[in-house]
Amino acid sequence: MPLGAAVLALLGGAASSGLLIADAAAQVARRPDDDGDTDTPLLLVPSNKTAGYLAHGSHSSHSSHSSHSSHSSGGGGGGGGGGGYYPAPSPTPPPAPPPPPPKPATVSFVAYPGGRIFIDGQLVGHDVSGPLTLKPGPHVIRVENRFVGVETRTVDIYEGQTGVVEIAW
Repeated sequence: MPLGAAVLALLGGAASSGLLIADAAAQVARRPDDDGDTDTPLLLVPSNKTAGYLAHGSHSSHSSHSSHSSHSSGGGGGGGGGGGYYPAPSPTPPPAPPPPPPKPATVSFVAYPGGRIFIDGQLVGHDVSGPLTLKPGPHVIRVENRFVGVETRTVDIYEGQTGVVEIAW
């Protein structure tokens, strides 16, 4: 029998059994397998639904590999049941990149009246501090003056802030 006639006979038998869908373009691929053996190709049929592939009924469970006898060319029964539709997994989007770290602030502190200046418990200067690099957010500022007393307050430092912060009481 010529090759063309054999292909048409094969397609005709598949169409009458309901395995082919009219007007569908088919592709052949191999389904990944958990047992490592080489199975025969599966028929992929594009659909207007979710992408996927049609599979032989014996692929619904790999608990018994005796059903693989139905994969031999020429049919011969076995394997039983209709095929199943397995939707292709949807692609997962790549994770979003982490946000950039906040820009530190560079500020100096001036106390009126003067005194020892503490930031978050650390002594940073007397009357005036030099330029300090601080993380954005709240910081506890304490000024100790032996004649006037102690002043404590919380100051919010902003991302990228520069300049002088005055502490007057």
